[in-house]
Amino acid sequence: MSGESQSIFDEPRHVAVLRRARLIKPEHRTEALQRILIAVAIGWVPQALLCLVQWLVLGRASSASFFTDVATYARFVLAVPILILSEYIILPRLEAITQYFARSGLILPEDQPRYDHAVASARRLSLGVWPSVGMTIVVYSLIAMIAVTVSPEALTDWQRSTGPLSLSMAGWWHLLVSMPLVLGLILSWLWRLGVWMRFLHLVSRMNLRLVPSHPDKVAGLDFIALSPRTFAPLAFAIGVITAGTFGNEVVHLHLNPMDHMAVPVVTAIVVAVLLVSPPLLFSRVLMLARRRGVFEYGALAARLGAAFEAKWLAQGKTIDSSALGEPDFSSTTDLYGVASNVYDMRPALFDPRVAASLVIATLVPFAPIWLTVIPAKVLFSHLIGLLV
Repeated sequence: MSGESQSIFDEPRHVAVLRRARLIKPEHRTEALQRILIAVAIGWVPQALLCLVQWLVLGRASSASFFTDVATYARFVLAVPILILSEYIILPRLEAITQYFARSGLILPEDQPRYDHAVASARRLSLGVWPSVGMTIVVYSLIAMIAVTVSPEALTDWQRSTGPLSLSMAGWWHLLVSMPLVLGLILSWLWRLGVWMRFLHLVSRMNLRLVPSHPDKVAGLDFIALSPRTFAPLAFAIGVITAGTFGNEVVHLHLNPMDHMAVPVVTAIVVAVLLVSPPLLFSRVLMLARRRGVFEYGALAARLGAAFEAKWLAQGKTIDSSALGEPDFSSTTDLYGVASNVYDMRPALFDPRVAASLVIATLVPFAPIWLTVIPAKVLFSHLIGLLV
């Protein structure tokens, strides 16, 4: 088996079921759109219809609050489609990174079987039968804990009723179908992130062909340092879910978002730390590569420097303008430039710009909430100041 013969991430089990049932077509764009429509039809539409029936037919005015529930729109109309669409954005990019290890020559021939095993095991763990079953058990265990521990007063108006667990019909659908849908998508992404970290850990333990003098200053592994940026859609979706709950409090409880900046800030920090962590698994490899490079390139630079000094700085040696055209000067400068890359190596696969992009992606969904309390005139003046 070669490293390029199969994908690192298996097809989600529910997608395979939908495909066999001919509910979705295999073309990526069509499949993504159909999956999104099915998810919204299952997660949001029944809740809306049940609340409409409770409001107009049964006369429960509290059910009308569903249509002003910001968190519901954020979760099921925005976040769920983004989480599904992210599979068609993120997973192919992770696959390209995976295959680059083999194509670039980083994997030595003697480590090819270990690399193939890492790919195969990641595929088995991605979303096979047992991970899917285990995830379903975890999701409904969390739902059961929520149902037992959350008091009826904490529920939104459209979810409350006098029935079992104080839930309305829409509340029951939310508890048993809609909420597991969101939790399942989030947990599946956390599982994929864990599979990705495990794969990178296995690769980092191999005897990689690293070049300490590589101009990227990380021995040729900068493509791994940039990989967390691939998860920006996931960071945005998490921001949407958190901002939706936060927006409910701002709209209905008249909370001042500027007095509770910890919510978006902590969310952005946690998401960024979680997503930038996988490349840090190569820190030990970088340290060893730098140590080796310092000895090898340092010794080479010392020998060349000694030969250069012996030739050009010997006692009685005269240097005129013609000496500047000698190749000794340019070759020495070139070697020292290459050697300096070794001494300038970064200690970890961490790019502050990548972390900043993830923070921004997480915070963007909070922007509409902040705009509700920031006067347009003040915002406009700040933008003009930034441009000027």
